Amino acid sequence: MKNFSSKGIRFSGDSIKSCVGFIDLVDSTKNTITMEGLDCIRKYYSTFINSVSAIVKSSNGRIVKNIGDCLLFYFPKTSNDQNENFFREVIECALKILETRYGLNDELSKQHLPPFNFRISIDYGVVDLALVGDYSQIDLFGSTLNLCSKINSSSLSIPNEIIIGDNFYRLLKSFPSIVKDFNFSNNGVYKITESTEYPTYNIKRKSYTLSSITTRNVNDTRNYYQDKQLSSSIFENSLDNSSSIDSKGTGLFSHKKINNNKRIILVDDEQDILFTYKAFLQDYNYEVTSFTDPSIALNYIRDHSDFNDLLVILDIRMKNLNGFQLHQQIKAIDPTIKVLFITALDILDELLSIVPGVSKEQIMRKPVDKKIFTNTIKKLIN
Repeated sequence: MKNFSSKGIRFSGDSIKSCVGFIDLVDSTKNTITMEGLDCIRKYYSTFINSVSAIVKSSNGRIVKNIGDCLLFYFPKTSNDQNENFFREVIECALKILETRYGLNDELSKQHLPPFNFRISIDYGVVDLALVGDYSQIDLFGSTLNLCSKINSSSLSIPNEIIIGDNFYRLLKSFPSIVKDFNFSNNGVYKITESTEYPTYNIKRKSYTLSSITTRNVNDTRNYYQDKQLSSSIFENSLDNSSSIDSKGTGLFSHKKINNNKRIILVDDEQDILFTYKAFLQDYNYEVTSFTDPSIALNYIRDHSDFNDLLVILDIRMKNLNGFQLHQQIKAIDPTIKVLFITALDILDELLSIVPGVSKEQIMRKPVDKKIFTNTIKKLIN
């Protein structure tokens, strides 16, 4: 995992509400000082980064970057604050990280390496999105992030416990089944200023017992997490690899499965137009999915975690959710998703001025010319 820093930062102009978290490797500096040779140090850090990254990814989260021995991650799907399952997934992710620690520490002991202890802090709020490096990586900024980071590094953050901020706590308490399944205890307040205090809380699973995990041997631990769809390859791959860091609803839907990662999502409320676009693309090696309902298209995009080589082609004038609104919400999910507007309106200059980050090459007038259409897609998706 690299700290993305090379070419600069470009703020996207977008912000989203999201769960963000920090996981810090406690006493890592003290532990690595005693190690003999760089290979041991690399193995120690790569085990930490690779194992945590695998769990976060399996929970629909994303590692943004590492800051020293601390990882920053977030959960794009939690921009929808009405879906309880997305927030339950955040909690389960943090618990899985702590539970997996026992098996990892058994493996580290065999390698004569010190055990892992984690500090985990999570909160919820508005974060600003930016593109960094070669503008292909996401970074996050804002007060929610700063506060969560400070809680993680303060005395409030207890090793091998999950500490959440008040914003996240109040949101979780609005879901009755989460309240039923998890215990919340007061963890003290973080003093933002002399007169402003921010409450924090500890969260645990109600059925969670420490002895049920510590008494397992490493093979039992592997089997336990395999049952929870966490592959035992976390243990072997992390230690061996020290260098790597049908839609439902109304509207037309079609899916052409092929052996190619380049994907196109078509969104237009007129089926005849979608039929035309698909006919233009039938000779190309793309995976094409189409929708007449922009809301269903948005949910379909939200359900994905990989947005590499994805292009969304959308009309501007649509019912329920117009192209501008759809574009804004797509960029809130992931600002790197490529978008092509197609419109019958002669509003090129207006569109360029009101939609940040859109270039002339991303706007096409109806009726579309097949050659221009396919050539534009080639340029954008490549």
